[in-house]
Amino acid sequence: MKIRFIASILLVLYCFTAAIAQQKTGALKGRVEDAKGKPLAGAEVRVMASRDRSIKETRTDQSGNYSFDLEPDHYTISIDAEGYQGGTLLQMWQVEEGAETKVKTVQLPKGKKTSLIRGAVFDAGGLSLAGVRIKLIRIPTEEEQKDKKKIESISRDYITNSRGEFAFRLPSLRARYQLTASLAGYKPETKTVDVGESEAVPLAFSLEPEKKKQDK
Repeated sequence: MKIRFIASILLVLYCFTAAIAQQKTGALKGRVEDAKGKPLAGAEVRVMASRDRSIKETRTDQSGNYSFDLEPDHYTISIDAEGYQGGTLLQMWQVEEGAETKVKTVQLPKGKKTSLIRGAVFDAGGLSLAGVRIKLIRIPTEEEQKDKKKIESISRDYITNSRGEFAFRLPSLRARYQLTASLAGYKPETKTVDVGESEAVPLAFSLEPEKKKQDK
């Protein structure tokens, strides 16, 4: 009897603790479609917390829906799908305790012929860094500057996943891009790469920690 009584108490405590833990989270839900409004299954969705830059990942279901249970905070959302033009939603979506936050439906255009810049970010010790913001902009080449040729403006943002990886699917043309990797506590690093038509270019960043200011 005593064992059963203790087991019953433990079960009640477990359920009570689980209920409290569950109340401390909120839901973040959304939907991903193609350009024609059809559900896009298997798209990779990542959220990054504003407070500690922690990352969670999931994939859309057959109906194109995704869902996260998250602690109250503001979150940056990134969506990518093979064969489609992806990117980061820079809006900071707020999740509140016990509430459901619905993200606007995202439509991804079908990727035609594309060029690709793909890589990863590491720290000085060679460990991958998640939650790094990669800012990409197109810049003119020397020839384009000389000819004063007006170029198509291209600007993209990406948040590295839990493995420190990033990928930019870009228009299939010869172009030069400037990429900057930045993360709190580390020195930002900028690199410039030339990409050809339908070319895949690998790129790696190695971020050095910022030196702490010594108290006088």
